[in-house]
Amino acid sequence: MGKKREEKLQEKKVEAKEQFEKSEVSESSGEEGEKSEEEEQPAQLEILKERLAETEKQNKELEDRLIRLAAEFDNYKKRVAKEQNQLVKNANENLISKLLESLDNFSRALDSARNSADNKSLQSGVKLIYSQLMDILTKEGLEEIRAGGERFDPHLHEAVLQIESDQPEGTIVDEISKGYKLNGKVIRHSKVVVAKKKDGSTKSSESKQAEAKDKTGTE
Repeated sequence: MGKKREEKLQEKKVEAKEQFEKSEVSESSGEEGEKSEEEEQPAQLEILKERLAETEKQNKELEDRLIRLAAEFDNYKKRVAKEQNQLVKNANENLISKLLESLDNFSRALDSARNSADNKSLQSGVKLIYSQLMDILTKEGLEEIRAGGERFDPHLHEAVLQIESDQPEGTIVDEISKGYKLNGKVIRHSKVVVAKKKDGSTKSSESKQAEAKDKTGTE
Protein backbone atom coordinates (compact mmCIF):
# COMPACT_ATOMS: atom_id res chain seq x y z
CA MET A 1 0.00 0.00 0.00
CA GLY A 2 2.76 2.39 0.92
CA LYS A 3 4.45 1.73 -2.36
CA LYS A 4 1.32 2.57 -4.34
CA ARG A 5 0.92 5.86 -2.49
CA GLU A 6 4.46 6.84 -3.30
CA GLU A 7 3.89 6.05 -6.99
CA LYS A 8 0.68 8.15 -7.07
CA LEU A 9 2.44 11.00 -5.28
CA GLN A 10 5.27 10.81 -7.78
CA GLU A 11 2.80 10.90 -10.69
CA LYS A 12 1.10 13.99 -9.22
CA LYS A 13 4.47 15.73 -8.92
CA VAL A 14 5.24 14.95 -12.55
CA GLU A 15 1.83 16.26 -13.66
CA ALA A 16 2.23 19.43 -11.59
CA LYS A 17 5.69 19.98 -13.09
CA GLU A 18 4.34 19.52 -16.63
CA GLN A 19 1.48 21.94 -15.98
CA PHE A 20 3.90 24.51 -14.60
CA GLU A 21 6.16 24.21 -17.65
CA LYS A 22 3.15 24.52 -19.96
CA SER A 23 1.99 27.69 -18.17
CA GLU A 24 5.46 29.21 -18.53
CA VAL A 25 5.55 28.40 -22.27
CA SER A 26 2.08 29.92 -22.68
CA GLU A 27 3.05 33.11 -20.87
CA SER A 28 6.27 33.52 -22.88
CA SER A 29 4.45 32.99 -26.17
CA GLY A 30 1.81 35.58 -25.13
CA GLU A 31 4.52 38.13 -24.32
CA GLU A 32 6.18 37.47 -27.69
CA GLY A 33 2.82 38.00 -29.48
CA GLU A 34 2.28 41.30 -27.70
CA LYS A 35 5.81 42.39 -28.58
CA SER A 36 5.27 41.40 -32.22
CA GLU A 37 2.06 43.50 -32.43
CA GLU A 38 3.78 46.48 -30.82
CA GLU A 39 6.63 46.22 -33.35
CA GLU A 40 4.23 45.94 -36.31
CA GLN A 41 2.26 49.11 -35.43
CA PRO A 42 5.15 51.61 -35.95
CA ALA A 43 6.06 49.90 -39.24
CA GLN A 44 2.49 50.22 -40.52
CA LEU A 45 2.37 53.87 -39.43
CA GLU A 46 5.58 54.57 -41.31
CA ILE A 47 4.14 52.99 -44.48
CA LEU A 48 1.01 55.15 -44.17
CA LYS A 49 3.15 58.28 -43.77
CA GLU A 50 5.15 57.42 -46.90
CA ARG A 51 1.95 56.85 -48.90
CA LEU A 52 0.51 60.16 -47.65
CA ALA A 53 3.71 62.01 -48.62
CA GLU A 54 3.67 60.43 -52.09
CA THR A 55 0.00 61.39 -52.57
CA GLU A 56 0.69 64.99 -51.49
CA LYS A 57 3.64 65.15 -53.91
CA GLN A 58 1.46 63.92 -56.79
CA ASN A 59 -1.26 66.44 -55.90
CA LYS A 60 1.32 69.27 -55.86
CA GLU A 61 2.66 68.22 -59.28
CA LEU A 62 -0.87 68.12 -60.70
CA GLU A 63 -1.63 71.53 -59.21
CA ASP A 64 1.56 73.06 -60.70
CA ARG A 65 0.77 71.52 -64.08
CA LEU A 66 -2.78 72.91 -63.96
CA ILE A 67 -1.43 76.40 -63.15
CA ARG A 68 1.04 76.22 -66.07
CA LEU A 69 -1.67 75.06 -68.46
CA ALA A 70 -3.97 77.87 -67.33
CA ALA A 71 -1.18 80.45 -67.85
CA GLU A 72 -0.35 79.04 -71.30
CA PHE A 73 -4.00 79.11 -72.31
CA ASP A 74 -4.35 82.70 -71.12
CA ASN A 75 -1.26 83.73 -73.13
CA TYR A 76 -2.66 81.90 -76.15
CA LYS A 77 -5.97 83.78 -75.89
CA LYS A 78 -4.14 87.11 -75.61
CA ARG A 79 -1.93 86.30 -78.61
CA VAL A 80 -4.91 85.28 -80.75
CA ALA A 81 -6.84 88.40 -79.74
CA LYS A 82 -3.83 90.58 -80.59
CA GLU A 83 -3.39 88.91 -83.99
CA GLN A 84 -7.08 89.29 -84.78
CA ASN A 85 -6.99 92.94 -83.75
CA GLN A 86 -3.95 93.50 -85.97
CA LEU A 87 -5.69 91.81 -88.91
CA VAL A 88 -8.69 94.07 -88.46
CA LYS A 89 -6.50 97.17 -88.31
CA ASN A 90 -4.61 96.29 -91.49
CA ALA A 91 -7.58 94.84 -93.39
CA ASN A 92 -7.70 97.87 -95.71
CA GLU A 93 -3.93 98.15 -96.17
CA ASN A 94 -4.00 97.15 -99.87
CA LEU A 95 -6.87 99.52 -100.64
CA ILE A 96 -5.21 102.46 -98.91
CA SER A 97 -1.88 101.72 -100.59
CA LYS A 98 -3.62 102.03 -103.98
CA LEU A 99 -5.15 105.36 -102.98
CA LEU A 100 -1.79 106.87 -102.09
CA GLU A 101 -0.97 107.64 -105.71
CA SER A 102 -4.21 109.59 -106.04
CA LEU A 103 -3.33 111.40 -102.85
CA ASP A 104 0.01 112.37 -104.37
CA ASN A 105 -1.73 113.68 -107.50
CA PHE A 106 -4.04 115.86 -105.45
CA SER A 107 -1.04 117.24 -103.59
CA ARG A 108 0.76 118.08 -106.86
CA ALA A 109 -2.38 119.71 -108.29
CA LEU A 110 -2.62 121.92 -105.22
CA ASP A 111 1.02 122.97 -105.63
CA SER A 112 0.42 123.89 -109.29
CA ALA A 113 -2.79 125.79 -108.54
CA ARG A 114 -1.06 127.95 -105.93
CA ASN A 115 1.22 129.37 -108.64
CA SER A 116 -1.69 130.61 -110.78
CA ALA A 117 -3.98 133.45 -109.69
CA ASP A 118 -6.57 132.43 -112.30
CA ASN A 119 -7.13 129.04 -110.82
CA LYS A 120 -8.42 129.98 -107.39
CA SER A 121 -11.62 128.02 -107.84
CA LEU A 122 -9.69 124.97 -109.01
CA GLN A 123 -7.38 125.31 -106.09
CA SER A 124 -10.29 125.49 -103.64
CA GLY A 125 -12.00 122.47 -105.17
CA VAL A 126 -8.91 120.31 -105.24
CA LYS A 127 -8.02 121.42 -101.71
CA LEU A 128 -11.47 120.39 -100.51
CA ILE A 129 -11.18 116.95 -102.14
CA TYR A 130 -7.68 116.51 -100.74
CA SER A 131 -8.85 117.42 -97.24
CA GLN A 132 -11.81 115.04 -97.44
CA LEU A 133 -9.63 112.20 -98.69
CA MET A 134 -7.05 112.82 -95.97
CA ASP A 135 -9.76 112.86 -93.30
CA ILE A 136 -11.07 109.48 -94.49
CA LEU A 137 -7.63 107.92 -94.58
CA THR A 138 -6.64 109.42 -91.22
CA LYS A 139 -9.71 107.86 -89.61
CA GLU A 140 -8.60 104.54 -91.07
CA GLY A 141 -5.26 104.90 -89.27
CA LEU A 142 -3.15 106.57 -91.98
CA GLU A 143 -0.37 108.86 -90.75
CA GLU A 144 2.22 110.91 -92.64
CA ILE A 145 5.88 110.29 -91.86
CA ARG A 146 7.74 113.45 -90.98
CA ALA A 147 10.74 114.05 -93.22
CA GLY A 148 11.91 117.62 -93.92
CA GLY A 149 14.54 118.72 -91.39
CA GLU A 150 14.41 115.37 -89.60
CA ARG A 151 17.32 113.01 -89.04
CA PHE A 152 17.43 110.28 -91.69
CA ASP A 153 15.95 107.03 -90.36
CA PRO A 154 16.21 103.95 -92.62
CA HIS A 155 13.14 102.51 -90.91
CA LEU A 156 11.07 105.49 -92.11
CA HIS A 157 12.91 107.06 -95.04
CA GLU A 158 14.44 105.99 -98.35
CA ALA A 159 17.41 108.09 -99.49
CA VAL A 160 17.30 108.60 -103.26
CA LEU A 161 20.02 111.25 -103.32
CA GLN A 162 22.77 112.77 -101.20
CA ILE A 163 23.92 116.34 -101.68
CA GLU A 164 26.49 118.54 -100.01
CA SER A 165 24.84 120.89 -97.59
CA ASP A 166 25.48 123.20 -94.68
CA GLN A 167 23.02 121.07 -92.73
CA PRO A 168 24.45 118.40 -90.41
CA GLU A 169 25.29 115.18 -92.19
CA GLY A 170 22.31 112.81 -92.30
CA THR A 171 19.71 115.61 -92.18
CA ILE A 172 16.85 115.39 -94.68
CA VAL A 173 17.00 118.53 -96.84
CA ASP A 174 14.20 117.71 -99.27
CA GLU A 175 11.26 115.29 -99.63
CA ILE A 176 10.53 113.88 -103.07
CA SER A 177 7.66 111.59 -102.09
CA LYS A 178 5.75 111.39 -98.81
CA GLY A 179 5.87 108.30 -96.67
CA TYR A 180 2.99 106.89 -94.65
CA LYS A 181 2.18 104.63 -91.70
CA LEU A 182 -1.00 102.65 -91.23
CA ASN A 183 -1.84 102.02 -87.57
CA GLY A 184 1.81 102.50 -86.68
CA LYS A 185 3.15 100.22 -89.43
CA VAL A 186 5.21 101.73 -92.25
CA ILE A 187 3.49 100.96 -95.55
CA ARG A 188 5.56 103.35 -97.67
CA HIS A 189 8.90 104.97 -96.89
CA SER A 190 9.46 108.66 -97.54
CA LYS A 191 11.73 109.23 -100.53
CA VAL A 192 14.14 111.94 -99.48
CA VAL A 193 17.33 113.86 -100.25
CA VAL A 194 19.91 113.66 -97.47
CA ALA A 195 22.69 116.09 -96.57
CA LYS A 196 26.32 115.00 -96.63
CA LYS A 197 29.57 116.73 -95.72
CA LYS A 198 31.05 119.09 -98.20
CA ASP A 199 34.12 117.82 -100.02
CA GLY A 200 37.30 118.95 -98.27
CA SER A 201 39.13 119.55 -101.56
CA THR A 202 36.38 121.93 -102.68
CA LYS A 203 36.74 123.88 -99.49
CA SER A 204 40.49 124.19 -99.89
CA SER A 205 40.23 125.40 -103.52
CA GLU A 206 37.63 127.95 -102.53
CA SER A 207 39.82 129.20 -99.71
CA LYS A 208 42.75 129.45 -102.12
CA GLN A 209 40.66 131.52 -104.53
CA ALA A 210 39.60 133.79 -101.68
CA GLU A 211 43.22 134.25 -100.63
CA ALA A 212 44.20 135.07 -104.23
CA LYS A 213 41.45 137.71 -104.45
CA ASP A 214 42.60 139.19 -101.16
CA LYS A 215 46.18 139.47 -102.45
CA THR A 216 45.00 141.04 -105.72
CA GLY A 217 42.95 143.59 -103.85
CA THR A 218 45.86 144.43 -101.60
CA GLU A 219 48.17 145.01 -104.52
